[in-house]
Amino acid sequence: MICPTCHAEISDDALFCSSCGTKIEPVGAAASAAVCPQCGAELAPGALFCSHCGASVAPAGVPAAVPMVDDAAQAAAALWGDGQGATPTRRALVCPSCGAPVSPTDPYCPACGVRLLGSRAGSPQSAPSAQPSADTTMVDIAREAVAPADPRLRSGSTGPMPRVAVPAPSAAPSHDDGEKPRRNVGKTVGIVVGVIAVAALAGGGLWYALDAQRQQDEATQQAEQATQALHSVTIAVAAEGWNTDEGASRLPVRVVGTNSTGEAVDETQYVTTAGTGLMLRQGSYQLSVAGSPIAADGTIYTVPDTVLDITVATDNPGDAVDVTSQGSFTLTPIDALEVTDDQILAAAQLAAADTADGHADADTLRAAAVQRREDAAAAKQEQQEQESYDSRHVVADSYEFYMPSYWDGRVTVQVDGDHVSVCSAKYPDLELFNVTVQRGTTQAVGDVGYACLGDVALGDGTYASVWAHRWGWLIGYAYMTNSTDPNDYYTMDEAEEIVDLQTGGNVTYESIRDEMVANDGNSDLVFVTDDYLYACIVESLQPLE
Repeated sequence: MICPTCHAEISDDALFCSSCGTKIEPVGAAASAAVCPQCGAELAPGALFCSHCGASVAPAGVPAAVPMVDDAAQAAAALWGDGQGATPTRRALVCPSCGAPVSPTDPYCPACGVRLLGSRAGSPQSAPSAQPSADTTMVDIAREAVAPADPRLRSGSTGPMPRVAVPAPSAAPSHDDGEKPRRNVGKTVGIVVGVIAVAALAGGGLWYALDAQRQQDEATQQAEQATQALHSVTIAVAAEGWNTDEGASRLPVRVVGTNSTGEAVDETQYVTTAGTGLMLRQGSYQLSVAGSPIAADGTIYTVPDTVLDITVATDNPGDAVDVTSQGSFTLTPIDALEVTDDQILAAAQLAAADTADGHADADTLRAAAVQRREDAAAAKQEQQEQESYDSRHVVADSYEFYMPSYWDGRVTVQVDGDHVSVCSAKYPDLELFNVTVQRGTTQAVGDVGYACLGDVALGDGTYASVWAHRWGWLIGYAYMTNSTDPNDYYTMDEAEEIVDLQTGGNVTYESIRDEMVANDGNSDLVFVTDDYLYACIVESLQPLE
């Protein structure tokens, strides 16, 4: 028996050709229908091509129909749409090439033999615009990727299409008896290589697109990270005695500006002695000192009016920013005696507002500031007392003595060898007392108006004698007698000042005057001057060693 397809010799009982695989009808069996001589598939009545393998089955002498591309395009457009977004006007299953009716399971058109794209035997036909089904071959994908050779056959092309004839598939070649048909291995390999190349190109384009998207996403993420990142900013700060490592409060710095996200910033942050502590995003800012810190010893500082303009522009989220070259804050300690309660309270409140790790104890620092001021006041008082004590110390050539503190700042002292005169600072013509030196004791003690209050032995037979005018009696007597002598005229203020100094504030001029008026010029209060000067001057006077 001879194979009707490849003309190879086969056995009489063979069901399929051993060379080409064509199905062989048993000898004598009546064919119920025409079959394809190429693959043995059943042919539709009047078919010119096998719908299974696409081989021409036209009877000898009858030419196969030559479909026109423009008719096929119209049929395809009717089935699949025109590629410009228009939907198909009908959904009849027809060949996209020649418009002939087709079966959903036909891999090839029975009228023109063209391969139905996206179909295989036993699978439903799918539209070119749809996603490839599981039955779609790699060749179909490759055809779809490269598109028709004529650009007007691609989606979106317009204009008239040339009427190009599509040739029908050629009949299978005949072979001599016993010669097996040669398979076109090279063509098959070429197709496979082409498909792989197309797939590789498509894959490469996809990889490039994905990589570009990845890079864009990374750049966007990095930009967002750079915008949101907080950077440690270091500034230059100087303040004598202020050391946050030793317990001082941190410097409150006001930050005003706009960050890179466009948000307005107005806040207070705290800086250490090293200038660290500010945490800022990208942006432009103005820095100023919000108030005084408190040193560990309680020192309060002046608040400078310096304003620093700084910019944070780094894109690296991990970068620290050093702006010490753009200016500095210099704080000067306030003298402890000049610090007010309000200044101490304001500094303590700012210190208490710092709640970050490592903050100082605001209550302890406030107490230190108060104590510093009290200590300064005590020291000043002690110094003043020492200065006053030193000013009370009178030194002559052969003796010395100390005046009472009641006279501090109210008397003047003149020393001339061993002669000393002490007068009222307010009224220099009014002498409180004087000291002279002579050999032996004083013999003439004076009178009620001017007298020697005592003698102090200095050695070698010399004595220091203390003499004083009894101003209470002298001025009172001039008052009683209505003296017209200009030398007897004294103002009430002069009388009150000199009597107050000579009595240590124990007796007033008015009391002496009134008593003298009442007792015909006599008053025991006059001699209070003697008692006070004797106790303060005579008893403190001693010879120099």
